[in-house]
Amino acid sequence: MANAPRITVRETDGVIVIRFQEQHVFDERTVREVSDQIAAVLPNDGSPIRLVLDFTGVNLISSSLLSKLILLQRRVDGTGGKLRLCEISPLLQQVFRTSNLDRLFSLDRDQRAALSAFE
Repeated sequence: MANAPRITVRETDGVIVIRFQEQHVFDERTVREVSDQIAAVLPNDGSPIRLVLDFTGVNLISSSLLSKLILLQRRVDGTGGKLRLCEISPLLQQVFRTSNLDRLFSLDRDQRAALSAFE
């Protein structure tokens, strides 16, 4: 049996927009499935990855997910692409600030702001 979709995916002007379907991306199984589902929609042809991760409704994330996001950022950087994160709750913003990951990731208020960064 296939895993239930933990993300939704759409493309806007060549930018892949991924929105999480879970409020809590915390346990190992959820993190693994989210990570696998994201990896499955990314191009593998070496072209620049243009990606927005929309955290609307996400209230809790694990350090394991943060590690996966760091690896994703490295992959995107390796293609000369761009990764933007948006709709991050105040609590999650604090997590990013406390771990100094707000310096690694580009955080935008909303999806419109994230998408405009690609123009």
